[in-house]
Amino acid sequence: MDESQKKSALGRGLSSLIPITDLDREFVRKIALTEIVSNKYQPRNTFIEEKLNDLENSIREHGVIQPIIVRKTPEGYEIIAGERRYIAAKRIGLDEIPAIVKNVTDQKSLELALIENIQRDDLNPIEEAKGYMTLCNEFRLSQDAVAKTVGRSRTSITNSMRLLKLPDHIQNALIDGSLSVGHAKVILGVASTEDQMRIFEKVIRKNLTVRQTEKLVQDINDPKEEKQLLLEPAIEDKSYKLTLNLKEKLNTPVEIKFASSDKGRIIIHFESQEEFDRIADRIRQ
Repeated sequence: MDESQKKSALGRGLSSLIPITDLDREFVRKIALTEIVSNKYQPRNTFIEEKLNDLENSIREHGVIQPIIVRKTPEGYEIIAGERRYIAAKRIGLDEIPAIVKNVTDQKSLELALIENIQRDDLNPIEEAKGYMTLCNEFRLSQDAVAKTVGRSRTSITNSMRLLKLPDHIQNALIDGSLSVGHAKVILGVASTEDQMRIFEKVIRKNLTVRQTEKLVQDINDPKEEKQLLLEPAIEDKSYKLTLNLKEKLNTPVEIKFASSDKGRIIIHFESQEEFDRIADRIRQ
């Protein structure tokens, strides 16, 4: 995407996407807060308390200087832009708020809400990804079209949406800021949820860098191959018989791997907590 494309979506602000004319400004109206509802496509679910407090103090002292933008609905009005101003006004007990009414579609409403929040850096990574996903799934936009709309590269849209494939626990860490997007992208490099969670927990516990996380992923994806030892026939025969015996008694796959002629590992496989408990009971017996 060239600079002119970026500017068309983000650089010039919401006024370039939903023009506010002088006539609109002349018809700024006061609308009762009880008649207004949040944008059903609002991508932001979390609001930073400190910023809201600052906005509340400003509104108490100066009032709502910049009107919010709404659209008419059968039930009243729905916010297009200005969600924080609406929340702050509601929290300090105002009865009404200045607003400009515009006629826009559901799709345009989501696009504007996304762009407003991206401009302010108000979305956490998961909120942003879900906004893009809604544009793709609900409004049937391609990732190229989404990228053009919000002024991002197609690659960044794809990478953002991939975050939604992570387990909920990791997504929550992205929401609260305890895990960076850089770490999350690296964790996506392993396929299984179990491996992703194991790496995530180690990253948090040991405060690993992105580079150190990459090394963990590499070790999982490219494990060192077990050495194929030439064992004495008697040992190999014992190993084979023991493997069959354990498989039969534990009713689960069992492997015996030798690191040398007298050292190695016995690996017992299980697929669930219930199966682990069953195997453990049999071993104890």
